[in-house]
Amino acid sequence: MSVSTPVRTDWFTRAVAAVAILGPILLVVISAALPEGARGHLIVDGHVFIVTTLATALILRLVYALGFSHARRRLASSQNRALSA
Repeated sequence: MSVSTPVRTDWFTRAVAAVAILGPILLVVISAALPEGARGHLIVDGHVFIVTTLATALILRLVYALGFSHARRRLASSQNRALSA
């Protein structure tokens, strides 16, 4: 029997939601101060940055949940099997 500690994901969920909601709003507010030709580029590049940031955060959270040692062990075992076959 192992003792399990609960994973506290409240802060992570709130932070991801804040970035997902406030990021596009801030992009629109910032782009309003730019001339018309540069607004579209900022909006598109900003959205790409926001999506990349959110995807990276979710992937890192998944790796953290799996455990770094467990993930490393699985990676090492898959490389060893490929070399021996």
